[in-house]
Amino acid sequence: MTTAELVLNYLHNLQTQGVERLSVDESARGILREWMLAARRGIPKPTVATVPAAASATMSPAENVATQAAPVETVAGISDLRSALHADDAPSATPAYREEEVPFFRPGGSNAEEVWANAERMLPTWRPLKELGTLREKVVLGEGNRQASIMFVGDAPNYYDERAGRPFSGEAGEKLNGILKAMGLTREQVYITHLVKFRPLLPRQTTNNRVPSEKEIRFSTSVVELEARLVQPRVIVALGIVAARGLLQRGELPLADYRRDGGQFCGIPVIVTHHPSYLLRTNDLAERRELWEEMLRAMALAGLPISEKQRAFFTKK
Repeated sequence: MTTAELVLNYLHNLQTQGVERLSVDESARGILREWMLAARRGIPKPTVATVPAAASATMSPAENVATQAAPVETVAGISDLRSALHADDAPSATPAYREEEVPFFRPGGSNAEEVWANAERMLPTWRPLKELGTLREKVVLGEGNRQASIMFVGDAPNYYDERAGRPFSGEAGEKLNGILKAMGLTREQVYITHLVKFRPLLPRQTTNNRVPSEKEIRFSTSVVELEARLVQPRVIVALGIVAARGLLQRGELPLADYRRDGGQFCGIPVIVTHHPSYLLRTNDLAERRELWEEMLRAMALAGLPISEKQRAFFTKK
């Protein structure tokens, strides 16, 4: 859960307890507003003064965040503060997103279970994605262990994923299942999702697919961020170049560069490898060995045991 969401939940809890006024100065009010805008645009949140250790040790995370402002000077209404954070959420008759703006998916909830439930309820009809007009109707949500140590991310659902209603179905899904089996894992032990949760639309579409556009990915990034922050895996595996570019945001670099350098997403290490569908098109043992080395690195970062047999896969006999 993001800092701004913690603050919102804290304010909501106070309001439900009957508290109508809260001490806060103009600096803190400005910081709350900046957090909301920064989250929507993907800009790092501004730095604020820290609370002395003796005081912060007795506070909840939300209380700790809420008191990281300058000394109190005024009293503000809780509804006003919540409205400031939600200012851009009011519905409008027409899409209100300028090209440089990116909407922020914020389902809310007082705990992780509520956030998951709200996300599943809201995402199928979330206006920013629906108003793009470039995605199909059926949502394909992530699945698996919501406390997994490894999170796999692909680009977008294909025909088989949409039909089954689950990510990585069909032949590509079978390949991924085979990789997981070699790792000593099942789909139920990891978390599997896509950057974009809807199959990209094409004219007269049947079984044909396309990769998601840059804009579709930008508008979906906060959804994947939410998943990563809720699951809190030790490592994320980006499956293919589209997923790598969407997560790591280093431009049109080739897959080889992303595989070599990796990176981080939401502070979580990212390992980049081929999409499982690539294995359907090649029998190159060197490529398969390289992919397997990347899976071994993911297992190591996740703290999973690696046997000698697993280390020896694809080595020359």
